[in-house]
Amino acid sequence: MGIPTQLKNEVASIGRDITMPVFGGVMRITDDTLLSRGGGRGLLIYDDIERDCHAFAVLQKRKMAVIAREWNVQPASNSRLDKKAADLVRAQLDNLSGDVPDDEVLPQVTGFDAACLNLLDALLKGFSVGEIMWQTDGAEIVASEIRARDQRRFAFTPGNRGYKLTLKTWENMYPGQPVPPRKFIVHSFGSKNGNPYGLGLGSRLFWPTYFKRQDITFWLTFVDKFASPTGLGKYPTGTTPDDQAKLLAALSAIASDAGVIVPDGMVIELLEASRGGSIDSYEKLARYMDEQISEAVLGETLSTNLHGGGSLAAAKIHNDVRLELVQADADLLCGALNGTLIKWITALNVPGATPPKVWRDCSAPDDLKTKAERDGILSKDVGVVFTPAYLQREYGFQPSDIARITPPPSGDGAGVTADVPTASFAEGETFPDQAALDLLAESFSPADLQGMMETVLKPVFDLVATAKDTTAAMEKLAGIFPQMDSGKLQELLARIIFVAEVWGRINAND
Repeated sequence: MGIPTQLKNEVASIGRDITMPVFGGVMRITDDTLLSRGGGRGLLIYDDIERDCHAFAVLQKRKMAVIAREWNVQPASNSRLDKKAADLVRAQLDNLSGDVPDDEVLPQVTGFDAACLNLLDALLKGFSVGEIMWQTDGAEIVASEIRARDQRRFAFTPGNRGYKLTLKTWENMYPGQPVPPRKFIVHSFGSKNGNPYGLGLGSRLFWPTYFKRQDITFWLTFVDKFASPTGLGKYPTGTTPDDQAKLLAALSAIASDAGVIVPDGMVIELLEASRGGSIDSYEKLARYMDEQISEAVLGETLSTNLHGGGSLAAAKIHNDVRLELVQADADLLCGALNGTLIKWITALNVPGATPPKVWRDCSAPDDLKTKAERDGILSKDVGVVFTPAYLQREYGFQPSDIARITPPPSGDGAGVTADVPTASFAEGETFPDQAALDLLAESFSPADLQGMMETVLKPVFDLVATAKDTTAAMEKLAGIFPQMDSGKLQELLARIIFVAEVWGRINAND
């Protein structure tokens, strides 16, 4: 039964969206803050937000938290072609710097992390654009550089299933010149209905930074008025204009000079301004706006606005919120790259391969103190003995750092034994039931077990003996699994498990 046509066709298409105004074939930005306050400056008003020290700090903190995470390229499958595509993409991202002549200066920092940092400008402005510079290196088509472009130079027009990017030029200012395919990366952020212009944090940060800027202006006026007295000069009736000017100059000199002189008969007084209310109102308002900025950008305030101390539990909760935003930003950015740059590199160089995925590891680092306390409890109370391999993997020790350490006689502390391959327990007694089962296991001939394993692995041995190379053998290995005869081995294991279970039930009843 086929899918009905009305279910397959798009109903709420872009062309029928009444909430996205389109003029002359160009979609309009729907950011109310930008439309009401942008005027002729447009997105430049969001650049002004970063002139605020606190807003710049928290925005950089959120961006750098993504860039600081290690990135990796994961192949789509274990096939040779998909692995080749992943290796090629990884190499190109590692060398993403551009080919600049020695006598020229590149106007921006290059590299994959730098390109990601530029694309993360979408966090503030809603969307960002990067232009890919393609080059050829032998038979390989290389993305040598990704150059950041000003968002004001671009517009979007409705397409059949999405949006088309246009570039505003002197020859085609409106609606703009269509850009070639596989040339530009667009990273959008914050849109709820798929608007390509997005909705950046600038629409939320504009008003807190604006109010803070006005507050500091009044604060400086307040300080100027109340930090130093106002000079009042008095001159007798009939004073000439020249003498009045001398008095005014003397008043102006009060602010910077230690002493002044005035003509005889003139008087200078200092007026102390009187005030009412709290003197820290301006500071409180500025700090409140900083907290609003922190919450809008980081989702928390403890990492930037800690006043009067705080608890460790609250700090961990706030940090967890921040890490969730880091993970979300990394996922969205990697999604944009996987749908554009990674897919294009693969299609141009390894036709037929499934494009790999680039991703950033945003998992929280292990708390070694908590892990050590847990392992200490397991060793002391349960009797677990940890292997050197475990210590190397979990704590980063080198083999030369681990000497043979025996558990203390009292049982205190974490026991480590270099030659114990698995976890053991403190009880040293061998129970009769276990001894009987061990004796039963020893009754099976090693030769019988060897023969069973040879029967199971015979197709593998034959494949290795006839294959031309290891790559060909690995590709055919999965296909010979059904040929492996493990019937006798399964029967033996089933008998052992059955005897152990019956023995355990009998002794449990006794």
